[in-house]
Amino acid sequence: MNNHIQQQRIISADSIFSTRLLESKQFYMYCFNAIPSVNLVLGIDGYRALKIFRETFAADIQQSYQYGVLERKEKKYEYSITLIVMNNNCMVEFGEGYGEILHNGQNTAFVDEVTALLRKFRKRVKHKKNNISLITNDGHGLELSNMEIKKTKLDLSLYYEDDFAAIDNTIQKRLNKQNDKGIVLLHGLPGTGKTTYLRYLIGRLKKRVLFVSPSMATHITQPGFIDLLIENPNSILVIEDAENIVMDRKLTGESTVSNLLNISDGLLADCLNVQVICTFNSDLSMIDSALLRKGRLIAKYEFSRLSVPKAQQLSRHLGFDTDIYQPMSIAEIANQNEKSFERKASLIGFRAN
Repeated sequence: MNNHIQQQRIISADSIFSTRLLESKQFYMYCFNAIPSVNLVLGIDGYRALKIFRETFAADIQQSYQYGVLERKEKKYEYSITLIVMNNNCMVEFGEGYGEILHNGQNTAFVDEVTALLRKFRKRVKHKKNNISLITNDGHGLELSNMEIKKTKLDLSLYYEDDFAAIDNTIQKRLNKQNDKGIVLLHGLPGTGKTTYLRYLIGRLKKRVLFVSPSMATHITQPGFIDLLIENPNSILVIEDAENIVMDRKLTGESTVSNLLNISDGLLADCLNVQVICTFNSDLSMIDSALLRKGRLIAKYEFSRLSVPKAQQLSRHLGFDTDIYQPMSIAEIANQNEKSFERKASLIGFRAN
């Protein structure tokens, strides 16, 4: 039996190294010949937590492995990953922004104690005005990356129809209200000004803005996404190109709408106080009707091509001397001298004549 275990360890030894250090789960199996349970704490100052961990559990540390890099102009190594083997069949890995506890499921007291220690080093990211926090996946879970958005000046009376001023007033008033919830739906054809308005709006919000890219939209069904919202209450969640999330459940059978409903107006919403802005190109008739319910919906607006008088006014303002005879989108007006690469459908038969 012992020979069999030793053989397993020798065979698996070549898989315990990752690109930067030992791969913690494989190394646990190599050391203890068992599959580990894993507890992961995100959003911490891993370096400060490591220092206190070493002091607290010094007598229980069996071995320590580190990955260090010596930059050309630096005098000492900077260690980005530390893997510590304990004498109780546990391992703890520290890295930038996380702490990972590997154990056999029988060391609950140790896991609880380490978790409590790690939670003391949660990083609170201060919100800067005109910043948005992009939700990303760093391989260990969902994280926030701050990006600066330049505050833009925008004359709404020039770029949108006259009825939009009242909608904008409602949106800004509600989104700047503390401990509020609800959803804003902005839809319409591409190029009609949804993103332009969103950029303008973000610069006038006093809350933290969390941005969900189309590639990350499916993550709203994951437990880690709710954890992220719990850590950032009173925020505004922006989901661009949200067709796959807001579409009628009868058509898609997806559960993403249910999650969105719980976040925007449910028991979960009462705790999170997160408001949601969804932009999409589809017609409102394709959207799940539950999103339009009174009390849940803050505002909805369909962006369309500007009427001829509005289009002419904007065209003159942008320095064009073109006479406009049909409704145009903001993108068409702003780029009217550029060559169009859109394909026109070929007509055949009697219509061609």
